[in-house]
Amino acid sequence: MLFVQKVRSLTHLLTVMTSRLPVTCGVPQGSLLGPFLFLIYINDICCVVPGGKIKLFADDTNIFVPGKTLNELEEEANGQIILIEKWLTANKLHLNMEKTCYTVFSPTKVKSPSISLELNGNKLEQVTTCRYLV
Repeated sequence: MLFVQKVRSLTHLLTVMTSRLPVTCGVPQGSLLGPFLFLIYINDICCVVPGGKIKLFADDTNIFVPGKTLNELEEEANGQIILIEKWLTANKLHLNMEKTCYTVFSPTKVKSPSISLELNGNKLEQVTTCRYLV
């Protein structure tokens, strides 16, 4: 694998060649087959959580967890997060904690109820809105 770094100055464009490095895992970013291979690679994530509702779109993953009570919801969601984290570790992937959040949907129009979700001891951010790609 040969990496080319382009450095732009005010007057000209300079191309710098770097040394060769082996690709030991994954595919180079920007490759033609990269998106397709990524989708194949993560396709079995839906099998990780028995009975779970996981929706995939490109590199966005959404998990829908139902619960009759807030305690039941919190316990089930944290259990699913643990299973997903084990799968990610086994597949040499990780979550971007800055882009990982959750929301609680409630049948009433009151303020969104609060629960505590964690990933490796880090609390996930609860939000009231997020972009859902379909």
